[in-house]
Amino acid sequence: MTQKFAIWKPYLALLTVYLIWGTTAGVIRLGIEGMPPALLPCLRFLIAGSLLVVLCLLKGEVFPDRAALKNHLITGLLLFFGGNSIICWTLQHVTTSFGGILVATTPFWMVWLSSVLPPREKIPALSLLGVGIGFVGMIILLSPKLTNPGETTPLFWLCIAGLLVMTFFWSLGSIFARKHPTSSSLLMSVGCQNIFAGLALLPICFLSIPDWSAVHPTGNALWALAYLVMMGTMVATPCYLYVVKHLPVSVSSTFAYVNPVLTLIFGGLFLKETITPTMIGGGVVILFGVILVQAMNRQWAAPRDAVAQLEPEDSEAALALSDSTEVLA
Repeated sequence: MTQKFAIWKPYLALLTVYLIWGTTAGVIRLGIEGMPPALLPCLRFLIAGSLLVVLCLLKGEVFPDRAALKNHLITGLLLFFGGNSIICWTLQHVTTSFGGILVATTPFWMVWLSSVLPPREKIPALSLLGVGIGFVGMIILLSPKLTNPGETTPLFWLCIAGLLVMTFFWSLGSIFARKHPTSSSLLMSVGCQNIFAGLALLPICFLSIPDWSAVHPTGNALWALAYLVMMGTMVATPCYLYVVKHLPVSVSSTFAYVNPVLTLIFGGLFLKETITPTMIGGGVVILFGVILVQAMNRQWAAPRDAVAQLEPEDSEAALALSDSTEVLA
């Protein structure tokens, strides 16, 4: 009985990651309906980051040195400030289903950035094919708006640009973190990165909220904040780190394909968003391109020097995290 439980434990952890990270976009949507869109991620990052750092220190870990903090600062600004926080603004004007599909294009940015940033890495031809397929899927997804430009507003296209910029920053931050490993544990790294992102959002909060006395978070917004801090970061992140230590990367990275589907389902069932055949078709084509890129990336990534410099027990986790497409977590 004990042996069977141990075998299934990482799969239960992976299921937890699916359910939590697959619903965070919808929870963010609920949160920004009752809280300013800059304040929600700011509080989330500061609270979750502080809890993670304190937890690591209580476990006896050493606080990162200046060089490590510099890397965490850059990674945090790219991943969370430049990446994750933008979704809170865009979800005011586009549906979570639409945003979740576009966010799935993150691996395409990673392929291009890996080929142009030093040290440049050769991209397999099938990865390039996957990028091309993903581009076709994005055209399908946007086709109703492209064929009827009079029905769209500049704000819509600004949100589309924001989502693409968000995935660009997330990809850039992932590559930077992969190529600049530190001696900090993954939880300490994530904690520091969250704190830096939260601090960077503070000026934006003060500029975008002229009258703080008018800020009255609703019950749903406070619930969303608690869910994002405790479940999205404190529960899902350790579960994911456990998964990548006990399951092959090919299995642990499947959340990249499952999460957009769950986001689509959550938006349709609980947020009453309209799911059109065009959205489903474009999403399927994009995910096919992502699967092709990820499959080739698993073979191509094996000899990466940055990952090889890490401790053996952390190398697979770092590789999976660096190639992650989850921006909404």
